[in-house]
Amino acid sequence: MKIRNIQTVATISKHNDDLFERDIWKAEEIGFKPDSVNGVYQLNFRRLKQSWFKQAVKKFVHFQAVTKSLASCFSYLGRLTHFSEFIAIYHPNLRPAQINRDIMVQYIHFLAMSNLGIVTRGMALIHFRTFHTIMIQEKWLPMIREMIIYPGDIPKNHEHVPKYIPEYVIKQLLNKLYILPEYMQHLVTVLLETGRRLSEVVTLPLECMEKDDQGDYFLKVVEKKMKRSYLIPISDLCIKTIKAQQVLVCSGDFKNMSYLFPTRVAHKTQHVSGRYVNHALTELARDHKIVDEHGKLWRFHSHQFRHTVGTRMINAGVAQSIVQKYLGHESPEMTAKYAHIHNETLKTAFNQYQGKLVDIHGKIRYRQQNDDYDEAKWLQYNMMSQALPNGVCALPSPQSRCPHANACLTCVNFRTHKQFLPQHKSQLEMTKQIIETAKTNGWQRQAEMNMAVKNSLETIIKNLEDE
Repeated sequence: MKIRNIQTVATISKHNDDLFERDIWKAEEIGFKPDSVNGVYQLNFRRLKQSWFKQAVKKFVHFQAVTKSLASCFSYLGRLTHFSEFIAIYHPNLRPAQINRDIMVQYIHFLAMSNLGIVTRGMALIHFRTFHTIMIQEKWLPMIREMIIYPGDIPKNHEHVPKYIPEYVIKQLLNKLYILPEYMQHLVTVLLETGRRLSEVVTLPLECMEKDDQGDYFLKVVEKKMKRSYLIPISDLCIKTIKAQQVLVCSGDFKNMSYLFPTRVAHKTQHVSGRYVNHALTELARDHKIVDEHGKLWRFHSHQFRHTVGTRMINAGVAQSIVQKYLGHESPEMTAKYAHIHNETLKTAFNQYQGKLVDIHGKIRYRQQNDDYDEAKWLQYNMMSQALPNGVCALPSPQSRCPHANACLTCVNFRTHKQFLPQHKSQLEMTKQIIETAKTNGWQRQAEMNMAVKNSLETIIKNLEDE
């Protein structure tokens, strides 16, 4: 939330002459609105042990506050604290001019031996590199000008940890959801049904739905990250959940009834905090043994619900462009991060199309006739084909109207394989009966049309059985 400019921060600093003398800074003092969702209201510099380093970090954070977010400044402070801990243990008398490549190599080893996660260790080095650059640029510390942190020093996260919640875990969560307070049940349901960011859900106004001319409900979401608002369609379950929460709010003792998820107790915010939501889900998983398929305790985080919705939509066959629009992403690349194609989805698609496909003439059709298509193009083309009860039509979906007046079995775009043999045989017997009835009644046209179907079925069955 970048509400600051240089003039704003300069004005704020003028009215806070003692800012750099204090170790606790309120967000408002450096031009920010408090982050009520994540419970960030102030910056605490007390953990910085060296006076010279503490003053330098204060200048750095104050400088970055002009262009960066409160979350970024909070991250800078937290990660730079690791360097303060390092020099307090190994180099208590270290001065700025002595920070060189050798010191950095020791610091990298210190981080590697700590209990910090790989992402946190990486950010600690990236933030110190930025700090080093600004110190030299603004001449705030007499640090050496040579590069002391190289790109190769940043640890790579090779662990592939799915950010979506597996259905195995979702099932356990839903089975235990009743244990949470009613409003929390509603909140989790809205997260899981809409895929919205937690900050967007907890700040929803009480009246957050709109109806269109057909009487269908839409959820009005305000994206703080992109600074925009728009309507998204929602499921019947989501509609019922929101209505139930509205009733709960109107019948309860809440401090601010303008929010859909208000708090009952006096608090810095008038709505439920995001930190509390994550804490409640973590406790639920711990107390009721919600685990992954390997028996490891699942650690919930609110953003996982957003990944889960994107993953579900992709695996249900929803076009990525639609998922991008629904989730409010600026680019396809953002959506691609959420689009984890499950192994089962890939396996089903592969098994469906790896078998021999034959057309109405019994000709094998493993791929389109254009040999320039590679396997990926072939899969994309056929996955977009029109599905039929006993096969698939190779006419692409965009050409929505079939040019053939007869049934699919007389269409050159029809494809099928042996898993549909029982249906073909059953339809062949039925077609023979229709032909006999048509001949008996003198219905020449009907007999001719169904004779073509009969011939196609017999050819298809013969070629599939010969496989």
